[in-house]
Amino acid sequence: MLERIEQAVHALSAFSERGSHPRELLELGIPEYREAFFKPYRITYRVMGDGVYFLVIADGRRDTRALLQWHLLRVRVLRRGAEDR
Repeated sequence: MLERIEQAVHALSAFSERGSHPRELLELGIPEYREAFFKPYRITYRVMGDGVYFLVIADGRRDTRALLQWHLLRVRVLRRGAEDR
């Protein structure tokens, strides 16, 4: 299973624009992220320049809204901490 997930991640790195925007994030006004499904997993990522940054790979049957909000809040806190240094 891990090998198949790694293959999906590599494919997204090469064809990053093919993912859709997560509905939960669009509703919050956050259009920067994309997602792809690798059942039952959901891969959420962001394209920045030539890089693809993966936010979370999670079981798509979970409460995705809460999971994405938690991860985004964590990312923002970590960025602010890095800026303060």
